[in-house]
Amino acid sequence: MWLGLGLWCALGAAQAFDIPTPQNQPKSVGTTPFGTPQDFAPVTALPEVTALDTTEGAGHLPDGVTVRTEITVPPEGLLQRAAFLVTLTLIDRTKNIASLTLHRPFGERIAARRISISQRLDAVDGRMANVRVYRFAVTPLSGGEITLNFAEMTFQMVGEPGSHYAFIPVARRLTIRPLPAFWPEYIPVTPALSVVQAPLPPLNAGEPMDWQLRITGQGLTEHALTQLLDEQLIGTEALALGQAQIRRSPTAPVPGSDELAQTFDIRIPILPDPQGQNATTGTLPALRLPFINRNAVDPGAMLNAAVLPAQTLHWPPTARAQLTQAIGFWWWRVLLMLVAVYALFYALRDGYQRHARRRQHQAAMQRLAQCQTPQAALHALRAITGEPSINRMIARAPNPRFIAALHALDAACFSASPQANRTAQIPPDWPATQAELVRWLPRAFFIH
Repeated sequence: MWLGLGLWCALGAAQAFDIPTPQNQPKSVGTTPFGTPQDFAPVTALPEVTALDTTEGAGHLPDGVTVRTEITVPPEGLLQRAAFLVTLTLIDRTKNIASLTLHRPFGERIAARRISISQRLDAVDGRMANVRVYRFAVTPLSGGEITLNFAEMTFQMVGEPGSHYAFIPVARRLTIRPLPAFWPEYIPVTPALSVVQAPLPPLNAGEPMDWQLRITGQGLTEHALTQLLDEQLIGTEALALGQAQIRRSPTAPVPGSDELAQTFDIRIPILPDPQGQNATTGTLPALRLPFINRNAVDPGAMLNAAVLPAQTLHWPPTARAQLTQAIGFWWWRVLLMLVAVYALFYALRDGYQRHARRRQHQAAMQRLAQCQTPQAALHALRAITGEPSINRMIARAPNPRFIAALHALDAACFSASPQANRTAQIPPDWPATQAELVRWLPRAFFIH
């Protein structure tokens, strides 16, 4: 009982939501009365038309299926090498399409690429229909009259594995405004072109790095960007530049304001100080990317350009260069420091010695001043000077005033008068002689 109730609910739900299955579809759909699959004759394309939005086409579509092709012409019209949008919308009201084969538009002097594929459920004529939308960017490569063709579409329907449905949307005849012939074919035609640079990591001498750029605009190709960049990537002795590696960005989304734009990632190898000359500064060249503004009043009359200014880069020197710079920076400073230390030491030692000699000189002068007799003064001089005789003292310190005082001392000590020696009387001029000896005692006796 419960099993029967479950089967009845499942069948009722399928019919309520109109879900196509082989079990709930009539056996006569897509077959002949004898039950054999339908196989239509080869499809012959219709003559080209100028309509921009139409559902016309040749061939046979399954019941409830509509194919609509729309060409979006920009306000400035169709321009040579300027992409325009082609939208193919497939409406499946019965939701019976199991699979289909679809190719991008084509034609002579035409380049086409797929932009996006989307699928959604939408209300059509009061019923929910499965809507598939295919968007293509089509670029006319020359001016004048061109024909935009659509490839044959084939369908496989649910419950009809052997049937063959084919449909060819009607081709379009388009008039393209030509560009001046003197501009190279690789210059992109776009309303705007942007160049963004990723932050550079810290650089080190002799270590390669990547200079990363992201370029966004219409009409860009790897060939065009290669032509625009190669002649501008000129390195120097301090900073070498490699060949640009260009690829379409797999992560950057299509700009919402411009479905026709593309984003390319560019990696340019750079090598600081490639020749090992201890360079620490290099310059990245300025990049100028010309383009033709398709929104201009007269496209191609002049070129616009996206510019990335030149940049000066700095990096630390190598360990060897740092050592050499450190030696060059410190050797004379260390030498000056040593000279200053030696001069300070010498000055301190000389000051100390001068102070010691001054004290010795003053002590010797006090000792001489305290002598009561010439003999005591002579003994004191011998002890002070370390010389045994007056002649040696004169030879060591030839001061005229001191020499005169020594001669007076010698005369006072060794007088020829026996009476003076016998009575041991002090000569009357002894105080003056003693004062001269004290006053003119040379400091040379205290220099060691």
